[in-house]
Amino acid sequence: MKITSTFLSVSLAIFICSALPAQSFNEYEIILKADSNSRSVLLSNLLEKEPGNHSPFIGTAAWTDQGRQLQCRSLLAFNYGQLPNVIRAEQIIKAQLILVPLQLNNSIDNNNQFSKFVVQRVLEQWEDSLATWSNQPVADMKDEVTKQINPKKKYKPVKIDVTDLVKNMFLYGNNGFMIRYEDPRVAAASFSHWFASAKNENEDLRPLLVITLGNPVFPYFAAKDLNPPLPLTARDRQEIMQNYIRPEPVIVTPPAEVTPPVKPKENN
Repeated sequence: MKITSTFLSVSLAIFICSALPAQSFNEYEIILKADSNSRSVLLSNLLEKEPGNHSPFIGTAAWTDQGRQLQCRSLLAFNYGQLPNVIRAEQIIKAQLILVPLQLNNSIDNNNQFSKFVVQRVLEQWEDSLATWSNQPVADMKDEVTKQINPKKKYKPVKIDVTDLVKNMFLYGNNGFMIRYEDPRVAAASFSHWFASAKNENEDLRPLLVITLGNPVFPYFAAKDLNPPLPLTARDRQEIMQNYIRPEPVIVTPPAEVTPPVKPKENN
């Protein structure tokens, strides 16, 4: 049984889930799955004025070509709909961004090394069809989280704790996330991390945002004259998440209109 929340006027797969046994009985989860109403864009200083809003993947990369430091970073925004009007920031116990890794043909390989990237809260409004490297929105460098990738787990879904970022989005406005390297100039080698975007044709690979709420969530809904949706069972939650357990890498070939960074050619 899958019940979609009726209080959101957006076409997202949003679910209110009952708590797992390890969680408090009074905790509930909202799972937002990126769809066509979500925004994502891949930006690169290789093509400074080109929007990457049709990219089936997002992520971040840093590499050097002929002495030039090249970078990729991404923007991702979920459509919260009316959620900020019916949920207070202090009701959010945890928020987790889940991304499915992709392995692009001919792309930069991390060579089995530990590497880090950051996720920041974006401060300015942006449109995915217009956003480019040259006009990218400002992100809050004080409102960010760092994620370290273990090379032994590089093909598993990446889970990022974005609780404080999401709370501030509910307080100050939702302009989404920026995914980038903190300072690519310090990288001793080329690095890249690629994930399925909100535009990926395989809906099972698209990003998820899991928001855990604590009581009094249902009384607060009632105070807003809204009918509280029924919680799903733990089995329903397991069915939603099962597509994110992938032991093998998802290898894709980018379409012709999308140019990912590749290893620079060696001089003979």
